[in-house]
Amino acid sequence: MEWLRRASSALRVVSPERDRPDRPTSEAGRCELDRVEFGQPRRRGGRGPVLLAALALLALALLTAGCSVDGQATAGGSEDLTARSLAPADFPDHTATRLPAPAVPAALADLSGRPLHGSVTPAECTPRLISPDGAVVIVGPDPATSTATFTSAVVHVDDSLDQVTGLARRCPRTVTGSAPTAVTVVTTEVLPAPNRSGNQTAALRRTMTTGGAESPLITGTTGLMAQQDGIRVIVEYRHQGADEMSAEAGASLDALFDSAITAAFG
Repeated sequence: MEWLRRASSALRVVSPERDRPDRPTSEAGRCELDRVEFGQPRRRGGRGPVLLAALALLALALLTAGCSVDGQATAGGSEDLTARSLAPADFPDHTATRLPAPAVPAALADLSGRPLHGSVTPAECTPRLISPDGAVVIVGPDPATSTATFTSAVVHVDDSLDQVTGLARRCPRTVTGSAPTAVTVVTTEVLPAPNRSGNQTAALRRTMTTGGAESPLITGTTGLMAQQDGIRVIVEYRHQGADEMSAEAGASLDALFDSAITAAFG
């Protein structure tokens, strides 16, 4: 597949010792990415864009699995949040994969609604950047459908969830991208915050429409967030189409959220 070929060709392994689990993190033992961008892929052969985007991230994770070392300080000096993260086995069907560091910025861009490349219109509606330093992101498929995924992230932040929801209320409709490239219209709805004792919480629903009126690509997301002392947990359900997620998917998302809070905050 073209997306897999591009992801594979972008990777250059520069350490002959990449398969050693005890290798140090050093200039002599690192993995580099020339350039990998994750957006909404074109529809081909009837495959869902949500699934293909997730598979691209998962493929890159497998290709670069030897390039991450858990439990060490990050380049930016932030605490490695591995110990506060869910494990892949916590996901539905136990088939999730942790993303390697090079793929984390693109995943956080999707979760926050701030494009990794490009701008938001109106400019004052641009969400705050989430730093990838120390962050952990895990992505897994929804076993009930081939066009949806679950994602969890634990990240360092310097803003509050009140600021996140305040921006969403002020900016219910935004546009990313510009002609002649793809333009995406994003609508955001603030949902009732889930009640989790001892945590600041929030919930957002986004619908992203890319392309013209005749055959647009529509992606829907529901994200739940909890925060304590500058650490934010995010879990998200991403699916193809404008319909709300099913009751079964909602129950799985709630369960994943509870597990993520326990892992992050005890």
